[in-house]
Amino acid sequence: MNIELRHFRYAIAVAEELSFTRAARRLHVAQSALSARIKEMEAELGVALFHRTTRRVELTEAGKRFIAEAEHSLHHHEEALRQAREAASSTGARLKVGFQGAAALELTPLILEAFEGRCPGVEVEMCRYDWDDPSAGVNGQEVDAAFVRPPFQDRDLTMEPLFAEPRIAALPHRHRFAGRPHVHITELLDEPFVLRRSPDRIWVDYWLCAGYRRRPDMPRLVEVSSADDELQAVAAGRAISITPAAAARFYPRSGIVYVPVEGVSPSTVALTWSRSATNPAVAAFAKAVRQACHAKPHVLQMITDPVITGPTGTNPMGTNPLGTNPTGTNPTGTNPLGTHGG
Repeated sequence: MNIELRHFRYAIAVAEELSFTRAARRLHVAQSALSARIKEMEAELGVALFHRTTRRVELTEAGKRFIAEAEHSLHHHEEALRQAREAASSTGARLKVGFQGAAALELTPLILEAFEGRCPGVEVEMCRYDWDDPSAGVNGQEVDAAFVRPPFQDRDLTMEPLFAEPRIAALPHRHRFAGRPHVHITELLDEPFVLRRSPDRIWVDYWLCAGYRRRPDMPRLVEVSSADDELQAVAAGRAISITPAAAARFYPRSGIVYVPVEGVSPSTVALTWSRSATNPAVAAFAKAVRQACHAKPHVLQMITDPVITGPTGTNPMGTNPLGTNPTGTNPTGTNPLGTHGG
């Protein structure tokens, strides 16, 4: 006989019920037929799966191993069917994902690849947002999900943190702290600061490091609406900025020095979506995000514990981990996000 998935289900039912009578009732088959199928399996395998007496049924050691593998095989079979049906039902569908800056950093192309494997019929549209909307479109239901950096005002959102990376200082290259290996946040609070223009006061205060300021008055502020504006303001010597450590890798720029900052909390990147989301691809995308994070621990390590080196804060190899040049475009003509840097 050929052992098929239905035979796995028979053996698993007997193992769980420890009774041929109850297992047959659960499977809606005759007890004699179930007993015959189990005996055929044992003959095919050449081992006894169960000890049978007039009072009880017990698994043999061989039976325990067989049942464990049978359960594993059934699970993978059912998961493969589920994903195939999910992909078939979503063919031609679209998932809109909002982001700011460099989205999920070096994990972004890995996430998109993992999602493509799960839902090949779904087109992902990456939508860039400037500083005026820290939710990257989710609060206004303009996108299905988004990569964000909380805290900000959210409107009934599910927030799944992915990782936290240090915050660093972006300084003009002639700044008095530019040659320091690190600086404490209290040394920077009286400096002219970049103000990320947004109606969301929670988010604005976070990047102004308002929680570390003892005095109510702020230093001179230079308003900016995007990452490009922020870099231009710093390079021109008009202000300094507290920014994610990834800026040193993704946005190396002449005239800017990146310096590690002590005494300041890290920045968290999270995937978020509305609790009332109706696009079925959102759940699959969240699973793809988790898959990418767990599959590449060395990438996460590079993000969460980065090395800031060099006079301009660039990485020691002088290249961008995503294979992009300082403007965020790929030398081959493509970008993992399909966008320019910022």
